Amino acid sequence: MKDAVAAELNLHATEELNHALLVANRVIQLGGTPVLSPQGVVRAQPVHLRPPEDPYVAVLLDQNIAGEQCAITTYKGLMDVTKDKDMVTYNLALTILGQEVEHEEDLQSLREDLNLMVQRGSK
Repeated sequence: MKDAVAAELNLHATEELNHALLVANRVIQLGGTPVLSPQGVVRAQPVHLRPPEDPYVAVLLDQNIAGEQCAITTYKGLMDVTKDKDMVTYNLALTILGQEVEHEEDLQSLREDLNLMVQRGSK
């Protein structure tokens, strides 16, 4: 499962970087200053995620599922704030939200596969 999870997380990381670039560009378009430092990002996060201390695949999956759920909540909130006020930002958040939901579903599926493997291995 490690290879499948690593491949999925690498794909997600690439997509998450694209999300960050899209949001940063939109912030600039609106005249703001995007958060650029890792410390600033950590302070701005609604949920403070830490690097896993345990490299076990289940721990990595659980932590990343929680991260995707946080992102889903964040983009839904951005949609609520911008609906009927800023359609460009609303549509950006909607697009990213769709990808975040897909990420969470992918990770949930991998977690379920891992659970099945563990159950079968213990029998």
